[in-house]
Amino acid sequence: MLATAVCAEPRVQRHFRSRVYVITIGRDARDDSEIAAKISEATQFITGDDSQFPDPARAGQHLGRLLDERPRTLLVLDDVWEMRQLENFQHGGSQCVRLVTTRNPHLVSGTSTRILVDEMSLEQARTVLTWGLPPLSHEVTEELLKRTGRWALLLRLTNRLIAQQIETGAPHETAASWALDRLRRHGPSALDPEGNWDMDKPDLRNQAAKASIEASITLLPSGGARLFTELSVFAKNESIPMQLIVLLWWTTNGLPEDDVRSLCWKLQGLSLIGLTDRDGGRVTLHDVIRDYAQEQLSSVDLADLHRRLVNEIAAGLPQVPAPNGRASVEIPAWWETRGYVSDHLIEHLMAAGRDRQAFSVASDLRWIEARLTRLGVAAPVTDLVAIDTPAARTLARSLSDITHQLRPIGPAQALVGILHNLLQDNVLWRQQVERRRQDPTLRPFLVRRWVKEGFHEYGDHAGHRITTCAISPDGTWVASGAYDRTVRIRRASDGALSPMLRSGVSPGTLGAGHVNAIRHIAFAPSGIWLATAGDGVRTWNLASRASTGLIGRAPSGQPLGDGGHLGDVRAVAVAADGSWLASGGDDTTVRIADPATKEVTGVLKGHSGPVRSVSIATHRGLLASGGEDGTIHLWDRAMCTPRTVLRGHMGPVNSVSIEPNGRWLASGGEDGHVRLWMLTGDGQCDVLEGHTRPVRCVAISPDGRWLASAADDRSVRIWHVTERRTVAIERWNWELHTCTWSRNGGTLVVGGILGLLLFEFHS
Repeated sequence: MLATAVCAEPRVQRHFRSRVYVITIGRDARDDSEIAAKISEATQFITGDDSQFPDPARAGQHLGRLLDERPRTLLVLDDVWEMRQLENFQHGGSQCVRLVTTRNPHLVSGTSTRILVDEMSLEQARTVLTWGLPPLSHEVTEELLKRTGRWALLLRLTNRLIAQQIETGAPHETAASWALDRLRRHGPSALDPEGNWDMDKPDLRNQAAKASIEASITLLPSGGARLFTELSVFAKNESIPMQLIVLLWWTTNGLPEDDVRSLCWKLQGLSLIGLTDRDGGRVTLHDVIRDYAQEQLSSVDLADLHRRLVNEIAAGLPQVPAPNGRASVEIPAWWETRGYVSDHLIEHLMAAGRDRQAFSVASDLRWIEARLTRLGVAAPVTDLVAIDTPAARTLARSLSDITHQLRPIGPAQALVGILHNLLQDNVLWRQQVERRRQDPTLRPFLVRRWVKEGFHEYGDHAGHRITTCAISPDGTWVASGAYDRTVRIRRASDGALSPMLRSGVSPGTLGAGHVNAIRHIAFAPSGIWLATAGDGVRTWNLASRASTGLIGRAPSGQPLGDGGHLGDVRAVAVAADGSWLASGGDDTTVRIADPATKEVTGVLKGHSGPVRSVSIATHRGLLASGGEDGTIHLWDRAMCTPRTVLRGHMGPVNSVSIEPNGRWLASGGEDGHVRLWMLTGDGQCDVLEGHTRPVRCVAISPDGRWLASAADDRSVRIWHVTERRTVAIERWNWELHTCTWSRNGGTLVVGGILGLLLFEFHS
């Protein structure tokens, strides 16, 4: 009502030139999808743009960008309850004024101007009191205004009370005098010298409300007063679904749904409840009225109401195995509840005297997953804290410790995977995590097996700051290249440095050879040797740990063939049969070489800037390169000419990867986008959005079904290629620069400047 009045004000309309938009948020917009839908609704309402985003942060950023392009605008966000509802409406919009109406003053802070809406003015109060009524005498009206304290709730109750009496045929002055008499006899008696009462005193407010409520209750049908008091079983300041009231009154009084709705309509007519037809009907109960209703019930009666309500909710849920995994013990699938029930189930269970069941629900990983993905990590933590037992507090602390790593990101399934990886080594949660991972509906997901951070393993000050990584063809070894000019070899099983390499600089380290940082690594298909790119391209024998030569240079230093790159080399790839390799460098060229003879057999020219990535298709020998000029080249290796040039990235192309059969390729760019390019048919290009900072590496799984991407936003994403969507995400404490699959697609290694991670991929 307040928001509508502001928007209708002519001065406001003139100032914003009618660019005034009202978006009602409401208590029920709680989980990410609902908040994102509200933001998308606002975007379409204001700009006509109908883009949809499941993530509220991305939806808010999109709205902010569009608002930045618009002239002066007023956006009214009405009935905001939580900061998570508001925060993503605050992006951008340099000329957008946001007016927020809320019951929670703590939501508005910083440079915002806070306006407290308190007692009504005399004229406002008179309007509410006399709304829809025949003219009342001045004396009665003024006395009613004093007796109600100009309190909106009491004014509305009194107005409805008089209206109900008039509808039964009572003269309007008689009805008003009767209402005034009730307030005099049962309302506040402590009036100030001017005949008013202090509405800031809760006891006086409650006394006044009690007089009006009891007068209204006398107008209810038989049994209605008792049913009305039962509504106090529901939580304060909540919007109550009509179907829950139907459940409650059916179990307590056998009342059918049509009678439930009829009684609620009568209660609304007396202003004892608020009623809306939204979502099948919802009821609101003012906290003062709720408190009055609850005072009419004994503690035993109230606990019984909680038990009956919980039992009815449970009866409508499927029965599933308990979290301990014993199939013989079944429990209701509480995590399938949503909205009011999900938010207040723990509260109802405890009020019913079922503290142990409340703990069982709140500590069930399925419940935690549902609460986390809908409302954020604070929700499951709050559930456990509310139980307030040593066991519950311990579990709450274990979740609180990882809250900073559980901020909303991508699809719900991906967030669940992150949760499992964070809890898998915690003895309090380990068994539940293992059982949850047996659920086929959670696939695909990543399981973190080991992490190596820092790499100060030999007292070196700078550490092994990773730029690239690769997995040996048999999946046994993981190699990483770094700014320290070395390659380190680790066992894939546990991350330990290779025991077979013990001489020279350090265990598990290929000896000196490069004088600059190593930019890329590629294993030969045989697994006997690997190639590294840095201040040139070198090949290494893994058994002897020795460099077998520099591509394009004879041992005497003389050029072989066309010679090596003129400058640093950023990328290297080895053909599936190991007979040739390709490299890309700062000299803007892609070079083809024979790894056996070290001779350069071809120089591919076409890029206008440094080449950052090269990739070779497994079965067709197709070669692709991506460069700082923002283009992707597909090459005819025999003719040393580009077959196709692909353009789309807004900035440098950091990584390319060709599908094994050469039908499509993926690219990652400085613009934060992952692109999929069809190399057959119409050459369609799709943009995969999700990363928020530059994408450093893309890698296609050997079966071509999945795509991994690593980025500066500290996340690695797994994409379902056919469906073009994110299915799994992992993030870490540092920017991620590289990722690579094992040959069987069951392992993914991810590297960043401060460490290396190995995941099992369960598809």
